[in-house]
Amino acid sequence: TQYLKMIRKIVLGLFLFFAPVLKGQNASASPYSFAGLGELNFRGTQVNRFMGGLDVYTDSIHANLTNPASYGELKLTTYSLGIHYKSNLMADETFSKNGQTATLDYLAVGIPTGKFGFGFGIIPLTSVGYKINSLNETVEPALIDQFQGSGGINQTFFSVGFPLFKFFHLGATLNYNFGNLEYQTEQFKQGVDFATQLNRKSSVSGWSYQVAANVTMPIGAKHEMKAMYTYQPMANFDSSNEQIIFTRSISNNTIIDFEEIDLSANGLQNTTMKFPLSQKFGIGFGKPKKWFLGVQRNMSSYSTFKNSFVLRENITYEDASQFTVGGFFIPNYTSLTSYFSRAVYRFGFRKEELGVLVNNIPLTETGISFGIGLPMSGYSNANVGIEMGRRGEKNNGLVRETYFALRVGLSLNALWFIKPKYN
Repeated sequence: TQYLKMIRKIVLGLFLFFAPVLKGQNASASPYSFAGLGELNFRGTQVNRFMGGLDVYTDSIHANLTNPASYGELKLTTYSLGIHYKSNLMADETFSKNGQTATLDYLAVGIPTGKFGFGFGIIPLTSVGYKINSLNETVEPALIDQFQGSGGINQTFFSVGFPLFKFFHLGATLNYNFGNLEYQTEQFKQGVDFATQLNRKSSVSGWSYQVAANVTMPIGAKHEMKAMYTYQPMANFDSSNEQIIFTRSISNNTIIDFEEIDLSANGLQNTTMKFPLSQKFGIGFGKPKKWFLGVQRNMSSYSTFKNSFVLRENITYEDASQFTVGGFFIPNYTSLTSYFSRAVYRFGFRKEELGVLVNNIPLTETGISFGIGLPMSGYSNANVGIEMGRRGEKNNGLVRETYFALRVGLSLNALWFIKPKYN
């Protein structure tokens, strides 16, 4: 139909437009994004996000980007697009500051063929975006240190899923990860026009993959149980590095002198970073097209991470974990008189140990989310919701972040490759 042709043109056009934009966007305003490869972004759709990041739930009309086995359940071609606006209040014992970001979360296509399903897309995997000032008044004149970071790692992926038995699906995802990370450290004295700046830049790339298994088992005549396991082994990311020292004038922002450091002399021109192994277990119970409640446990071997090119004296790493509980409720999906009775109301809670220790204090995060799935023409839907959370603390030289995010996702459906039974 004309409507479906228009959808395809719009989404494919968005894919071509946003793919290069992802490479340069700054999706973080967190001081904690200086750790690791940056702030790790949630990989799934807004549908999963509104359930606290629950990956165990799958259906036939939504692509589940974090669970490749789910592609084996797809009945319709699905275009997925997600964006968000986030406001982040950062505070310590003496100051507070607000930062905002607005960015694309994912762009993906999922396609069933009748015997299996596959999908592809692009997401921002990690994001770096911070600017921190430090004043040392114990010396005369006072010293000001400024730390700044930008960039991130993007991920393109290809997933395939298929039914192995009646209630059992398997799937796998191949990812290509790429991006640039840039870190600047600048020091100058109050009242002095000259500043010294150290600029480190890394161009990162590497492959990773994930495998998954899904079980959807009927329980009695009206209910079902879902279970999931995913495994992503440790991956090696290659990093090509450069380091430059500048001397510049603060008053007119001109570079007076610079020197590029020969990193090959100490083996830092080309380095390897290990992206952590991760596992997810999930289980849930519900009544199809009515309600669902699930729990999930995610674990990651973040203690193995090391970036030998950019070392942080006050940062160490430990294994990360996340606990999630979430679900949805549909008042009456067959209602002809009430639009909002056909809507899907989602909710979720998560608690995370992020695997980062700042000044030997573990960094934790807690978040809650709520969303509504609004029916559109056919099986398409728009998903709108909010997320609120807290990370870190005000004491011991740390920063507490309190954030609010408005998230919007589109799931647009069409029929490809599968011959309809009726005209």
